[in-house]
Amino acid sequence: MALARVLCPTTIGRESELSSLEDALLAALRGDGGVVILGGEAGMGKTRLVSELIARAQRLHCAVMSGACSEAELSLPYLPFLEAIGNRLTTENTEELKARLGPAADELAQLFPQLGRASATGADATQAKLRMFEAILLLLRDAARDRALLLVLEDLQWADPGTRELLDYMTRRLRSTNVLVLATYRMDEMHRKHPLVPTIQGWRRAGSAEFIELQPLSTDSVGEMVLAIFHETTVSEEFRDFLQERSEGNPFVVEEMLRDAVDRGDIFRTTTGWDRKALTEMRIPRNVRAAILHRLERLRKDEVDVLSAASVIGRAADVATLIAVTGMDESAVYSSLETCVAYQLLEEDQRTPGKFQFRHALTREAVYEDLIMPKRQQLHARVAQVLAARPDAAAVDLAHHLLAAGRVDMLVETVKDLRYLATKVCVCRNAYAAESDVLRAQERMPNDRTLTLLQRHLANLSYLLNRCETLREIENTLLCYLCMVK
Repeated sequence: MALARVLCPTTIGRESELSSLEDALLAALRGDGGVVILGGEAGMGKTRLVSELIARAQRLHCAVMSGACSEAELSLPYLPFLEAIGNRLTTENTEELKARLGPAADELAQLFPQLGRASATGADATQAKLRMFEAILLLLRDAARDRALLLVLEDLQWADPGTRELLDYMTRRLRSTNVLVLATYRMDEMHRKHPLVPTIQGWRRAGSAEFIELQPLSTDSVGEMVLAIFHETTVSEEFRDFLQERSEGNPFVVEEMLRDAVDRGDIFRTTTGWDRKALTEMRIPRNVRAAILHRLERLRKDEVDVLSAASVIGRAADVATLIAVTGMDESAVYSSLETCVAYQLLEEDQRTPGKFQFRHALTREAVYEDLIMPKRQQLHARVAQVLAARPDAAAVDLAHHLLAAGRVDMLVETVKDLRYLATKVCVCRNAYAAESDVLRAQERMPNDRTLTLLQRHLANLSYLLNRCETLREIENTLLCYLCMVK
């Protein structure tokens, strides 16, 4: 009997890191909260450790909130916080919450309209930002009032400036609270000029955050993975060492290579257990991208089309969007999804039922980068067309796909309407003063104050998107502006 899936059922080689995370959670339960930064290259097991800690927090009856940064060029300020808190608010009695938060609810209403009327920001932008940050901290402490709160922020390498600034503020203000923030980032993306690098260096110097960095698995740990996956009691040193060398100790790559070996018949089932060909006969690929693309060769055209569309849509894709983008009927899309799940390329999104996501970011990157540019742009254009027809679609997503499709002209065109729109809607009256900067955006950069102002309007307008067609148009205009100046 062949394995349906080649996945390690337990966490191996991460006992020390998991123990450190558990200690931080227990400290938060004692009222000594803080920020933990979990770093590691893609595939090293960050998501697995996060899931393990979430499970432990839930068993301890702690509140759990989570959000992720977006790799889109245009992302909302404070996006992971908006996602985490926004999802939490859907389960809260907002009237009781507003009573507990007091005046802070009015500050938070700038980002979460369901909390009431937003307070005036005032002339001092710095003081307004500090009030907002303190209001967010008060909301997090409220969520932790019964036991403790675990707030997970994923993919800091894609964090917007506002998110980095707020998290930096939290490293200074979460002591003596029962709030633990666990943030993850990909160390392999930390080039010298990456905007997150100075922030991380500052945290290290000040000791204001605890750092856990995942290292490659040892040879023994790779051997334990093989035993756990195949339910065997022994593995040869030769094969163990071979896998460790090829995978460089990356657990995701180990799983991918073993899966590829099973698919090729290099590892096979016998009447007495699992066996393999001699190493000289095995055709295990030299890197994970080759393993993933080799698996694509076994897929039918419909299945490849669904997988390609999913890679373009983003982190997670719902069935309706996949049907619209691929032009396939529902049964064919579902059949393709089932095959992709069986091949360990996709998995169901546990946080959003009805959506499917790539099992790992490396898988999506391999599929996406294998698309030739014209095909990639064609799919982005199709996704943009589908989103434009949906009244509830986020303009940020629409703008991202238009840009990737090379249709910047569709965004630039909206700049011409800024004067009329800004004078008609009071919430954007400040944008009127920046009109000349917008029209000359391709010639010179605006000042930081103008850019920050428009980013704040963008965050506010996104929550009003369904209330007014004019506001939707303004949001697109501001997105275009940010596109040209960033």
